[in-house]
Formats: sequence, structure tokens, C-alpha cells
Amino acid sequence: MGVFRLWAPHRSSIGMCIHSVSVTPGGKMSFGCRRFVVVPVVVAFVLFVGLAALAEPYRDGKFGARLVGRIRERRLERAQLRAQRLQTIASNEAFAADYAMDFRDEMVADTTTTAGDGEEDYSMNVTTTVGVGEEEEVRRPPPLPPALLAALKPSPRRTMFEGKISFRFYHGGNLTKQTTLIEEDRLLNGTGCAADERFALIVHGWRENCYEVPWVLALRDNLHQHRGGCVACMDYSAFSSGGYGGLVGAFRDIRDVLMHFLQQLRYEGVQFGRTFVFGFSFGAQLALDVGSRIGGQELEAIDTCDMAGPGFDSDRAFKVMDFRNAAKNVQCVHTSIDKGTKFPNKCHQNWRMGQCGLRQAAAGPPPLGSHGLCPVFYNLAFKYQFLAQPKPLECVSFGEVATYPRNYRMGYMETRKSEVRGELFAPTSDVFPYTVYTNPYNIFDYGF
Repeated sequence: MGVFRLWAPHRSSIGMCIHSVSVTPGGKMSFGCRRFVVVPVVVAFVLFVGLAALAEPYRDGKFGARLVGRIRERRLERAQLRAQRLQTIASNEAFAADYAMDFRDEMVADTTTTAGDGEEDYSMNVTTTVGVGEEEEVRRPPPLPPALLAALKPSPRRTMFEGKISFRFYHGGNLTKQTTLIEEDRLLNGTGCAADERFALIVHGWRENCYEVPWVLALRDNLHQHRGGCVACMDYSAFSSGGYGGLVGAFRDIRDVLMHFLQQLRYEGVQFGRTFVFGFSFGAQLALDVGSRIGGQELEAIDTCDMAGPGFDSDRAFKVMDFRNAAKNVQCVHTSIDKGTKFPNKCHQNWRMGQCGLRQAAAGPPPLGSHGLCPVFYNLAFKYQFLAQPKPLECVSFGEVATYPRNYRMGYMETRKSEVRGELFAPTSDVFPYTVYTNPYNIFDYGF
């Protein structure tokens, strides 16, 4: 008997048959079918191979790489467009005339002049013929800093903000100039300020301005008396007088104006190493962000009061920011938990006033709540001492607790800031001038 087996698909959707044919010695043939299920196995195998193929790019990071590649391509395209625009700006004669030192309004087309013609050569040639065998170096404008060029990108929106944000200059205790960045005059012209003087800048907060807020006026006088030099105030009340949400939405635009202002001052000769910036609340965020973008600890110092928390604490970028690179020394004072930041550990000295920096005993109705008392304390610290104390037991530390020398005080007047790093605690009272003269390390200094 011979047996022949054949593969043949069965009409069933779930199986296959192995057909066999048997031949008996009498010549009879019989047919048989052994059915077995193979489709589910095949389907499972196909699914396994397909899923493995799909998972491989995720495992190898190919999809992420493609996404990053597309993002980089888009950024490169935008950077190229910005570079083209900046090149157009730099080559514009009107722009060059505005910012060129010792240049005249008219550009002379000739590349050389002859002595006695009464004309001066403003070509880009290195030398010009004055007489036979004589050469004189042509004075050319210094190149604009890349950061300034970036801040000067043509933008109607930026121009609108620059036209509405003003800067008030004070010298000798008097207002000498009020200007905006869209005016053609140099910032220091008519201010009475010299480029090599010390420079201080005040940046106010929400619903404030430079000309009638008491703490701004007091700080301006304190800086004039104890620091000297030139004092300026950035007045963005055209935007800060509205709702807080709209102000936060305009943060980057206002910040860019402040960045442009400082870069223009440096272009005019003001030294960042002699520049001090103070900011309160929303203005503190502006000052610290601009200082961080300048970077390299170029600015002399930044002091801030109760930097704003709403609109910033929830931002991922803000949560990881470290402001210690914004200036050679960054001192941050914290007085509230509702309007101030919940991350009081981002500066060289992190002062937590009153009850762990969360609330103040002297707090009353706005604007002198726990938040609004911060610049009041800062101004009083020019005369009175808010001394560092050991960390109270009820306070939770958010960072390293600082070690400090005897009678170490909060504010501008402390001269030993470079020796202290970390969190500092200073109690406050509900009675003017809100200081608490208790220091268990130095009790004999006060006759106790």
C-alpha cells in the first residue's frame, strides 16, 4: 500500500488540512484529511513581527531623532532669516548713522580726498590720501554687539513696546531726562551722566510706576545718597496698570526692551561691572531674566524683592533656572507666599524675612501686605539693620542654610556678600522700623 500526502488549503477560515491518498493492493484509493489550526499562529507571528518593526524605531530613538531633526531644521531656517534681516539692518546707512560714533549724516561716495578740498572721507578704506606720501587712519564706527543687533530686529510689536516704555534718568538727585528707545538721541545725552560713572537701574512691579510710588522715590534717594553716579528707572506702567494676566503675557516683550536698554548703554560706554539693578515683584523677574541672558556675571549686582510667583512658578523653565549667573552677586529677599515665588533658593543670598519668608507681622491691607512690605524693608535697611538669625525650627529649608559673619545684615549696605551663600533668616516685627534686635550669637553687641 502506498501513501501519498499532499498539502492543500482547507476552505475553513481557521485551519489547514494535510490530505493523504492511500492505495490498497486491490487498487482502491482512499482519501483522508488531517486538519490543524494554523491561521491564529500565522496571525500572531505577523503581529509579533509588525510590532517588533514598529517598536524598533522607538527603541533606537529614530522617531525622536526625526522630530528633533525637524525642529532643528525649522530653527535653522528661522536663524537664517534673522541673519538676513540683521545683515540688512547693519548695511542700512540710516541705521549706521544713528549708532556710529563720530560719524556724520552724509556718507561721501569718494574713496579718497585731497587735502584742501574741505571734504572728509567716510569710506571703509583703511587709509586715505591726505597729501603726497602721507596717510591717515580713517575713523570708523565700532561694530554693534551681536546681542544688540538681536535686540534690534525689525518688529512692529517691538517698536510699539519701545515707544510706550520710558526711562527716567536722575543725576545729582534730580530728574535730568525722560526718553524712550525709539527716539534718535543717544540715551546718555542730556542726562548729566558720564559713561564711566556708577549706574543703577530700578525696575518697578505690577500697578506701579517711576514717579509716584513711595518705595521707588525712597530707593532713588537712597541710591543717590549711598551709591552716587547715575540712577535710572524703567517705567512700563503703560502695560503694568492693566490686568496681571496680560502683563505676564507681555513679559518677553518688556524684557526685550530692558535688554535693548542695557545693551545700548554698554554700547555708549557704560560698564556692566559698575551697573546695579534692583527689581520688585514682576520687575524682579525682568531684572533676573535679563541678567541671566547677559550671563557671565557681567553685571555688578542684582538685588530683588519678593520676585513674582504667579505666572512664573508654574513655568518649567523657571523651575530649573539658577539666577546666580545673572550678576557677580544676586541678593533676593522673600516676604510672602501668595504673591512671591515658592522657590526661594535661586540666588547667592536668599533672605527669608519674618515668618520663614511666608508672611510678615506688620502686614496690612494692600499695597502694604506681606508682599508690598518687601521694598519697604529694603529701603529701611539703608539705615536700620535686619540681622541674620539662626534658622527657626518651624521653617523648612529649601536649600543650603548660609553661614554668616557677625552682624550680617540684609540689603544694599552689607559689604561682605561675597563671603555668604545660601538661605538667611531675619525676623521682623509689627512696629516701625520692623527690625528685631535679637542675635544669640552676638547678644553683647546690644547690651543684653
